Amino acid sequence: MFQVYNANIGDSEVIEYRMMKSAETAVFGEALKLTADGLTKCGAAEKPEYICRGEVQPDGTIPVGVVMATTNYIVPYTAKPAVAAKVQLHTDGLQVTATTGGAFLVISVDEGSKTAVGRVVDATA
Repeated sequence: MFQVYNANIGDSEVIEYRMMKSAETAVFGEALKLTADGLTKCGAAEKPEYICRGEVQPDGTIPVGVVMATTNYIVPYTAKPAVAAKVQLHTDGLQVTATTGGAFLVISVDEGSKTAVGRVVDATA
């Protein structure tokens, strides 16, 4: 799951309430993107726009954190990524992989906890 590790500015993460795409759900810490039909799971090589921050509300919206360029996230990995690599998301949207060509720039890796710290950047073309 994507968790805020630290922010490089004094602003706090912006929380918005958005609708999920019909018949889709999200779990806390999942990377999401916005489509014309609502929020959906972010693809492996896509740049996340939002991180799920809670459960679906009675009105059908879900709280999401806006991904900010100034925020570093700590996230589990499925295979150890290289520091300074832009890696892809795992298919569950909750982890990163060692596969390059994605939008998560790895800043550091903790092998003991199997987590990586990094930030969301433009995906490699």
